[in-house]
Amino acid sequence: MTEKQTKDRAHDKAFANIHACDLDIRRLKEEIKLNLTPFITIEQNESILESSKQELKTWNYIAKLIELDHERIDYLEDHYKKY
Repeated sequence: MTEKQTKDRAHDKAFANIHACDLDIRRLKEEIKLNLTPFITIEQNESILESSKQELKTWNYIAKLIELDHERIDYLEDHYKKY
């Protein structure tokens, strides 16, 4: 595998994780809003939401480092500041 292929794979993996975090955060917000937490308390769900937001921040940071190294800055301008 070439260095470019490795960087491309790292980039794709980081942004796949960012997308998954975004989906989790949206779902958790909706569950909290509608009080749809049949097996856990609202407080536990809110704690999971906060953890998901921290996970998103971590993946955004990793993605920023990857893009700076890979010279792909196009996505970061809008998304990194989202949460």
